[in-house]
Amino acid sequence: MKKLLSIFLFLILLISCKKETTTPTPDSFTEITIDTISNQEVEITVRDTVQLKIPQKLLTLIQNEFEGKKIEILHVAFGKLDNDTLEDAVAIIQDQTSMKPSESILVFRNNSTNYTLMAHNRSIITEEYYFTNAHTNSSKEIKIDKQHIKINLYCYGPCGNTFLDFIVRNDDLVLHHFSTYDAGAGAQIEREYLVDNDLVKIRINNTMTEEMDVTEEKFPFTYSKGIRFIDLNTKDLFKELGSLESKIIL
Repeated sequence: MKKLLSIFLFLILLISCKKETTTPTPDSFTEITIDTISNQEVEITVRDTVQLKIPQKLLTLIQNEFEGKKIEILHVAFGKLDNDTLEDAVAIIQDQTSMKPSESILVFRNNSTNYTLMAHNRSIITEEYYFTNAHTNSSKEIKIDKQHIKINLYCYGPCGNTFLDFIVRNDDLVLHHFSTYDAGAGAQIEREYLVDNDLVKIRINNTMTEEMDVTEEKFPFTYSKGIRFIDLNTKDLFKELGSLESKIIL
């Protein structure tokens, strides 16, 4: 009898442990109001009370990717990355688990029955463009347009406005075009990286002179760390372009 009782208690303990490991933490996902529309679609309310309808399976995939973390969904956009009839998705997620937040861009392919994570980048959106109390002047846009992922980052400061364009090649997401614009004390600077041509154009407008002199230069250039979406670091690319800019000033 004692043996049977011991087995019974062991089974109860095992079941309770299993429930504990499979139950999601209620505080893992904040700043997201979810209203179920159907088994297939949910409506979420994100920052600035923007309401978005997204597939339930996509939301589940995002939550699984950041399991156990405190996150906020900032943007979700849909469009076709290839020639099929299915709409793929791209999302910007802010991880608020630690005191210093980070923002990721996730790209999902739609294969009719589910979404699969195609690419995840944590270094395209740098801290200058985070939505935080310290950076309330920043904003960002992301969309899928004609099989291109277009990311626009806006902010005052040294990085200025940054625009990135990615396309799918050989089943991999790569940089197609990169440009920046910033207006600082004494100058307006535009940089354009034509990836396919291995060429950079830099235009500097000197606003300190009455004539508003404009200097334009072109340089052969290949980003040393590669152009794959998963590897791209906007700040590093910005610095390499800055080294070309110094040649104009000198």
